[in-house]
Amino acid sequence: MTQTHKLTLAVLPLLLTLACTDANKAPAEAAVKSAEAAVATLNEEIAKLVPEEAKAVREALANAKVAIAKQDFKAARTLAEPLPGKIAAAVAAAAAKKEALAKEAAAKAAEAKKAFEDGAAAIAKKLEGYKKQVAALAKAKKLPKGVTKDAVKKGKETVAALEAEFGKAKAQVATDAAAALAAAKDVEAKAAELAKSLKLK
Repeated sequence: MTQTHKLTLAVLPLLLTLACTDANKAPAEAAVKSAEAAVATLNEEIAKLVPEEAKAVREALANAKVAIAKQDFKAARTLAEPLPGKIAAAVAAAAAKKEALAKEAAAKAAEAKKAFEDGAAAIAKKLEGYKKQVAALAKAKKLPKGVTKDAVKKGKETVAALEAEFGKAKAQVATDAAAALAAAKDVEAKAAELAKSLKLK
């Protein structure tokens, strides 16, 4: 056997091994590793803001890992390599959505605050007027038809409670204008019921 033949036989197993090794293996494994690091940046807030995008990249990573396990390195690489870019886009989309939601919330708060301030003076005036009328009824010798002393007593307590509720609403408007507006509307509705029951003007 010549030296050339000996060399050929020695190198042949190595050549066969190299031929059997998928050229996509190393790039696929690296891509999956990179994708795993990128997916780890998808926190709960981002997942809530862009749920479909977050779900899609997580599923793609899971499928890439399955492909690796099956030694389908080409498929794994195809699935994993685009993921960091898709995740970066998802993070950017989440940030944009968060900013848009914050602006929307600020606009709603400003609207609620304006509505509260526009109606606050009228509500305060009504409460003050009802307070005086209830006090006058309490001193009256003759009450309007259908109005009892117990009703007047209860009305006095109701006015005091409504004033307290409205005071809380005024204090709350700076921190939660929507809740303050809802409370003010509730006070207004209860005041209207009181006026009806005691025949107040």
